[in-house]
Amino acid sequence: MRTRAARGDHPQGGRNAARPAAVGSSGPQIIAIVSAIALVVSLFLAWGGSSVDIPALPEGVPGAAEAEDAATVSGWESQNTLDIYLAILGVLVLGNAVMMFMGNPEGLPFAPAAAAFLLGVIGTVLVAYVVIDVPEGAEREIGLWIALASVIGVTIGSYFQMRDEVFEEAY
Repeated sequence: MRTRAARGDHPQGGRNAARPAAVGSSGPQIIAIVSAIALVVSLFLAWGGSSVDIPALPEGVPGAAEAEDAATVSGWESQNTLDIYLAILGVLVLGNAVMMFMGNPEGLPFAPAAAAFLLGVIGTVLVAYVVIDVPEGAEREIGLWIALASVIGVTIGSYFQMRDEVFEEAY
């Protein structure tokens, strides 16, 4: 049986000696991080809009700009609690990444991949419901589609990260 030093994975030497913990981020973790960033950004984009044409108001009429802006709503404006839930999911994934990039190889003091996976599954169901259940006369906008793709990305990335963590512990 080879020792740790002979295998090259000793903390003071070998193949991992010069590589900081942040560089050792796994592919699934990067997928979850990029998806979390896109998820937070999508909350500020238009999620829905009205298919009713608003007549153009003449210039100088008070409220003309507000009438145009009222035709679409962002993720923050369109939902009552889903926006906060998705923001918490994004902050969980990004918070763990920041902890790891700051030199703490363990990240948060609990299993963030498992928590992000669970929250991601619930978030995927909730955002999919919003995509399916659009009121009559309303349209789906780009922010909603980005949010759906992002929450799916966070879920998949967290699942594979969780799987990799279990595999590393087993072997």
